[in-house]
Amino acid sequence: MYECPVCGKTFSQNSSLMIHQWTHTGDKPYECPECGKGFRQNSHLMIHQKIHTGEKPYECPDCSKCFIRNCDLVIHQRTHTGEKPYECLDCGKCFSQNFDLVIHQRTHTGEKPYECPVCGKNFNWNSHLVVHQRTHTGVKPYVCPDCGKSFNWNSHLVVHQRTHSGEKPYECPDCEKSFIRNSDLVRHHATHTGEKPYECLICGKSFSRNSYLLIHQKIHTGEKPYKCLECGKGFSQNSSLVIHQRTHSGEKPYECLDCGKCFSQNSSLVRHQRSHTADKVYECPDCGEGFCLNSHLVIHQKIHTGKKLYECPDCWKCFLRNSELVIHQRTHTGEKPYECPDCGKDFSTRSNLINHVRIHTGEKPFKCPDCGQCFRKHSTLIAHKKIHKRPKVMNVEKA
Repeated sequence: MYECPVCGKTFSQNSSLMIHQWTHTGDKPYECPECGKGFRQNSHLMIHQKIHTGEKPYECPDCSKCFIRNCDLVIHQRTHTGEKPYECLDCGKCFSQNFDLVIHQRTHTGEKPYECPVCGKNFNWNSHLVVHQRTHTGVKPYVCPDCGKSFNWNSHLVVHQRTHSGEKPYECPDCEKSFIRNSDLVRHHATHTGEKPYECLICGKSFSRNSYLLIHQKIHTGEKPYKCLECGKGFSQNSSLVIHQRTHSGEKPYECLDCGKCFSQNSSLVRHQRSHTADKVYECPDCGEGFCLNSHLVIHQKIHTGKKLYECPDCWKCFLRNSELVIHQRTHTGEKPYECPDCGKDFSTRSNLINHVRIHTGEKPFKCPDCGQCFRKHSTLIAHKKIHKRPKVMNVEKA
């Protein structure tokens, strides 16, 4: 056996040890003559070169889609067969490829072995670190040949190109509706199955994912182990803390592939992207109206049932949304949690703070399409546009 003197890993062949040692030294001796990209193994270079030649020799017999590597074809075919041979020993969840299982297992171990040398942020996977580092360098290597737009991820470019081609490769097996993204299909398909196998033992509420159940259970325990160093606010999950910290830093790492607008959290980006695709994956079984978000469908269905589930304990007023109840209760408590960083004035809602901050910045984002006048608030623009709709009075001169 051949042992690596750096990390102690053993190999049956000396050539395998040599290739492994390049992970420590960073050596990539096999260089692509087309673009100069380096590789540790010649076989990896040969696969890469097919990107330049356009060669995709492995064809799916079910849908005729072609692939550069046979292993990619094998993984793809599992989308047709539904096979998920890689099972997590901790929670029983299954995956179609080992790569996804390895990443998933890190949610149990908390392992994030790849650290950014610039800001110290850690990642589950090296590819995520590479993409993150582009936020520091500004590099976007993947360019759309149709419109010239650049992207950090090749997968983002692939999705973006579907806006040009109109391709929607993810088809629902129940209703044959198609989607640009697999994530949209997964959300949509849940409207057919309604499957929620993970049940809370305390209150009986069920969830479609075990991770959602774990987060929910902290509501009962009151556990908020993740504290913000800036303001001391606690959170039940680390991802919520990360999103919250962006309110202090102003970071918006999620960029829309279609218009370049940026968001502080991925869920906001997903909602926004549906404004481009017009996908309404959640359909009301009573009237057939479609919605981009399941939460909007749930609220809409209360129109049919007449339910108003959120009741104010102070005045008994009822609301369709819990968020509306929370804002309403501030009229009783006087709470104004949103503070202006420029003058210290407090507001009961975030939208009121945003409108107020524009007084300091001078920003007027709402432009009248008829006369070009700009306004600080959308409601002011709506009121202004009525001026253009008024009938014009003709001045008739007396003879």
